[in-house]
Parts: sequence; structure tokens; C-alpha cells
Amino acid sequence: MEETPLNRQEQQISSFMERAVDIFAAPSKVFEEVAKAPVQSSSWLLPYLLMLVLALLTTFSILSDQTLKDQALEPQRQAMQQRVDKGEMTQAQMDQATESMESSTMVMIFGSVTSVIYVTISIFGAPLFFWLAIKMFFKSNASYKKLLEVYGLSTIIGLLNAIVTLLMIQIFASILATPGASLFIMGNFDRNNIAHAIIASLNFISIWQMIVLGIGLSRLSNKSTGAGIGISLGLWLLWIIIVSVVGWAMR
Repeated sequence: MEETPLNRQEQQISSFMERAVDIFAAPSKVFEEVAKAPVQSSSWLLPYLLMLVLALLTTFSILSDQTLKDQALEPQRQAMQQRVDKGEMTQAQMDQATESMESSTMVMIFGSVTSVIYVTISIFGAPLFFWLAIKMFFKSNASYKKLLEVYGLSTIIGLLNAIVTLLMIQIFASILATPGASLFIMGNFDRNNIAHAIIASLNFISIWQMIVLGIGLSRLSNKSTGAGIGISLGLWLLWIIIVSVVGWAMR
């Protein structure tokens, strides 16, 4: 049977593994193909599933180590102590809540559920904002599914980030250990200092991921690479500032 142009196009679409390798070596090539080819669900589904596995592994790694577990639970303890000091909670209630919070089973379940929710919101929520951004600023006609595909492929770099972070947490015995600016303030980190919160969020591999994502945005919108990277990095920095300010205000 004679091949149609459509069949030849489908045969030319790279596999997920080929795209995963090229996202490090030649992201422009990957996204040029993504912009022209039909949506490949594997481009976002596999990174999503792998990120879930890594998030659960990181949660287990932290909560099964008493030192790391204490660091992770310290903000909750401080919040409860403030309520006791204000008379909003008795010491007995705090002791009971602390005992329940530190229960290995409960904390593991809560941590795992939180990790799954966080990853799910990140994978499906972030593309929505970038999709709206390129529609507003670039007048792009790309669909949300295309943005989901582009973001999913950029998340492959996020997988590297998760692996490196997990290793650094174990090496430095600190939940603040990440491949970023947090290394400079890890020894004197102040949760009540908004500047520290922002600095700790400046992850070098995340910056790399946003640059790659920006390349994808530019290819989908037929805009310059610089414009795409500007949008991705700008929204990322804005998100970091908002989260840091809200977290600081809620303390």
C-alpha cells in the first residue's frame, strides 16, 4: 500500500526517549517538531509519572530520617508554639498535636498525599498560566495540550533537578540543600526573612528548565527565543516572589 504524506509525517515523529535526550542537547530541534506534529501524550504523561515517583521517594527519604524529619516539621512546631504563647492553644493540646503530627504513619501519609497534589498542580497548572501568557502577549494560537506537551518535556530537566536535590539533601543532611542559591544561606537560614525565602528559591537547574521552556514557548508562538525565555523566566520569578511574600505574611 502506498504511503500517504500523513503516514510519512507520523513516521518522522521522534520517540519519547529521543525527545528526552534531545531536550538536553538540542531543545530547539525538539520544540520545532512539537510545534508541527500532533500532540504526543507521552511527552507529558511519562514526565508526570516519573516526577510523582521521585516526589514520593524524596518524601520517604526525608521522613524516614529523624534529622531531616525534625527540620521538615519545625515550622509547624513553631506555629503551634506561637498559638500557645497567644493563648489560642493550651500546652496540652500542643503536645497532643505534636505527638499526632510526629506519628510515622500519619506524617508519611500526609507527606505523600501533599507530594502527589503538588506535582499534579505543577504539571497541569503551570502550563495553563504559560498558555494564557503566550495568548495574551504573543497572540499565539497554540492549544493548552501543546503547552502541556512543551511543559512536560521541559520537566525532564526538572527530573534531573529532583534527583540532584535528593542527593544533596542526604549529603548535607539538610532539607534546604538544593542546587542553587540556598547553599549560600543554608547555615543561617531565617524562615521569617523574606529575602532568605526568595534566595532559597533560586535554583540553578530550575533556571535552566525555564530557559528550555522559553525556547518551547518561542517555537509555538513563532517569536524570538529571547522573547520566549523572557516570558518563562519572568513568570517564574514572579511566582517565586508571590509565594515568598504570601508565606512570609502568613507567619
